[in-house]
Amino acid sequence: MSRASGAGRVRERALILRRFTYGETSLVVHALTCGQGKVHLLAKGAYRPRSRLGGVLDLFDTLELGWTPRPGQELQALEEADIVERRHRIAHSLPRFRAALSMLELAGLAAPERSACHELFELCCAGLDALRDGADDLRALVEFELAFLHNLGLAPALEACAACGAPAPVSIEPGAASRSEFSAASGGRLCAACAVRAREAGARVGTLPLDVLDFAAALRRGRAPHAVPTELLERTHDFLARFLRHQLEIEPKSFRVFLSAPHRNRREATTPGAGGAA
Repeated sequence: MSRASGAGRVRERALILRRFTYGETSLVVHALTCGQGKVHLLAKGAYRPRSRLGGVLDLFDTLELGWTPRPGQELQALEEADIVERRHRIAHSLPRFRAALSMLELAGLAAPERSACHELFELCCAGLDALRDGADDLRALVEFELAFLHNLGLAPALEACAACGAPAPVSIEPGAASRSEFSAASGGRLCAACAVRAREAGARVGTLPLDVLDFAAALRRGRAPHAVPTELLERTHDFLARFLRHQLEIEPKSFRVFLSAPHRNRREATTPGAGGAA
């Protein structure tokens, strides 16, 4: 929540999304704040030996930042910075570090400019807390992606048909995993009739394995088992990352290497005309 600090100054809880040098001694900071959304700040002299700012502006920590808004200026002058919650342990593990960067990048893509986003901010803090406390990096990221999509109102239909709400049956092939019709453009799982109508309307419709959809639904309800195979986590992340890319109409930089691999939920290549999630 924003709070005044005299003479129009604002103090906000914040997470650093990006930071880069400006000139020889200053730092530009893009921050996600609870009450002001995404803001852009200039930390003048942050690299000077006696600066109180340079050692505070670390990724993953919850901070309290203070500045005096200046209308018409894109960069606001950062005046104060204090650490509220330290999460330095995240940087001790490369997989957790990468998962945390993915969370911050997604938040940066969705955060409004200078407009309150309390739920998104708290969601990011919760995801970073999980990584700090030793949660499995991939599971924490998958849980974040599901909650992130829900926060944006873009959560995929995982159990019933996205178009009509009816039960979405599965197809069972001999010797193959059960699958369900799925279309990112249509919002998720589809029943057979709605899948036909979606194809006729020009939407891309594929299929996804039932175990991936069921696991994602259980995670969203908080009822997923604690121990699950890494392969299932990877396939769930693959599905969500591709769904996010479609909904956001942009490929997050932190997903590019992961998504450069072949579709992990595609039917076996020997199946004629097989396709993965659309």
